Amino acid sequence: MKKIGLVIILVMLMIVPAGAQITWGVRGGLAYSSLVQKIDNNYQSGARFGFSVAGLTQIPLYKRLSLQPEVAFVHQGGNYLSKIADGESAELAYPKTKCNYYSILVPVNLVYTFQFTDVYFSVMAGPAVDFSLFGKMHTNNVDSDIVFGQSGEADLKSFDLGVNLGLQVEYSNFFFTVSALCGTLDRRTSKHDGESSLYQNNVTFSLGYYFRK
Repeated sequence: MKKIGLVIILVMLMIVPAGAQITWGVRGGLAYSSLVQKIDNNYQSGARFGFSVAGLTQIPLYKRLSLQPEVAFVHQGGNYLSKIADGESAELAYPKTKCNYYSILVPVNLVYTFQFTDVYFSVMAGPAVDFSLFGKMHTNNVDSDIVFGQSGEADLKSFDLGVNLGLQVEYSNFFFTVSALCGTLDRRTSKHDGESSLYQNNVTFSLGYYFRK
């Protein structure tokens, strides 16, 4: 799956028109991340605050359209129930597992921009790949390392594929971005009877700067 994600990014970069004026930028901000699961036909999420810092490029494609790939270092995670008990409160029988971990996130957004006076407004959307690196989980007052991708353990998968949506406002090379990432792959390495799938979602608020002449 990692190879597939990298191939997608490389192919998208290869279709960039020759001679396109590439703009580089940086951003940083607050990430509100959550692990979402479905319990008794209801979606539940446990959230935490982290951070996101990134380097990015903006590549013109056609008129108001551009391609904007990023490489971000993200502190994310959330809370979830590891098993659902029958006949009693799941919250009491199985305390929440709290996760916080660090990942490399690579979104590749298609951006549509329009101008109003000196302000640029952008709408963006595209795929994103998430490579989890290291982190901790806390269950029953015990802290342990997350060994990503180790099947059969109380662990998380090391790879996720998501959909990224965002809005951006730029003025005088400075910009503010709000983006939402919805993971599409179950992050559990294995599931016991009664356990639900688990998905990583993030909402990020960032301030950044484009290095334009």
